[in-house]
Amino acid sequence: MFFKRKENLEERVERAKKDSDELNKLIKEYRPFIISTVQKKVGRYVKSSQDDEISIGMIAFKEAIDSFDSNKGKFLSFAKQVINLRLIDYYRKEKNKEREVYLDTSEEDNDNKIYEIGTNKAIEIHRLKEENEIRKFEIIEYGKELKKWGIDFNDLVKVSPKSKRLRELYKEISKIIVGNKELLDDLIRTKRLPIKKIQKFKKVHRKKIERGRIYIIALVLIFIGEYEYIKSYIDGR
Repeated sequence: MFFKRKENLEERVERAKKDSDELNKLIKEYRPFIISTVQKKVGRYVKSSQDDEISIGMIAFKEAIDSFDSNKGKFLSFAKQVINLRLIDYYRKEKNKEREVYLDTSEEDNDNKIYEIGTNKAIEIHRLKEENEIRKFEIIEYGKELKKWGIDFNDLVKVSPKSKRLRELYKEISKIIVGNKELLDDLIRTKRLPIKKIQKFKKVHRKKIERGRIYIIALVLIFIGEYEYIKSYIDGR
């Protein structure tokens, strides 16, 4: 007698991209996970029938299914990240909707102003807290990805170029790799920089590329991964 192997979650997610029935099953099955994730992030109990945050979480979960790449880790970790980001977007939009407060001599208006300042401050504090948590999550996930390549953060710190000019060169090389399927496939398959092929796109001495090997690979992993905050930091340097 043969038994059919049970699909893991990542395989179900891949199937759900094309199968609406499986998509609906996943959303229903993982509704408690979505609600729990939202509650942890907003810091309060939420009712699915009343709170916009739950609807945002549901939509974000479906978005995570649509955009998930099984080569980049576990689905639930990725789904948490997407839900967190969408909640932050929501609070940013809500903050922008806050009406502008004008100074007035009336006591009532002053009370309203104090209330709105407090509300804005609370939203800002919440946003910063959420962003810090997502940054921490990204760093942890990025560290795991680096380990797969035999790199740890200490290695990365040691080899990071002090020269801005050299950092920009290595960033350019990493983006050349990401933008070229052949180069990227070679790197992922062999876990080695295809130096000769890189030199066809960028005239750089072989030894200079070799010295930047770890740093270049680390940048490539950032640019092909779901590391929005790390990516914005690198692009801003």
